[in-house]
Amino acid sequence: MKQSMTLSCGVVLACSVVFLAGLSASADDKKDKPALSGTWALKGGEAKIEFADKNVVKFAPHGDSKVIAVICEYTVDKEGLVKAKVTDFEGKDEAKEKVKDLLPIGTEFTFKWKVKDDAAKLENLKGEKVEALKTHLEGEYSEKK
Repeated sequence: MKQSMTLSCGVVLACSVVFLAGLSASADDKKDKPALSGTWALKGGEAKIEFADKNVVKFAPHGDSKVIAVICEYTVDKEGLVKAKVTDFEGKDEAKEKVKDLLPIGTEFTFKWKVKDDAAKLENLKGEKVEALKTHLEGEYSEKK
């Protein structure tokens, strides 16, 4: 019993330390992380990216989210590496069914997002089952205002 109580206290202490470290790190990270916002259109292509809500991004590979849009939750680190996870789809039912087979909900991928003035670049898109997405999304973007 004493050993189990000691173990429990150790776990609680360890979790508290991790939690407190996370709080101070998240305060620092907010200053250092690049802000992802706005709507962006691929130069010379159809794709649009909308950083819709906090930690939500919509990819419209064919430019019109009424046809099809891939909805993802994301996080971003200080260097601009975005980690995304497919959570839903918007658009026409037929298009959603096709995309679900190619890019299932739960699919995770990463990409580099660099913004300078009114231009951005999406590159190094990596992950399982993301080749179709990669061909549609990688490239240089201009901000839609």
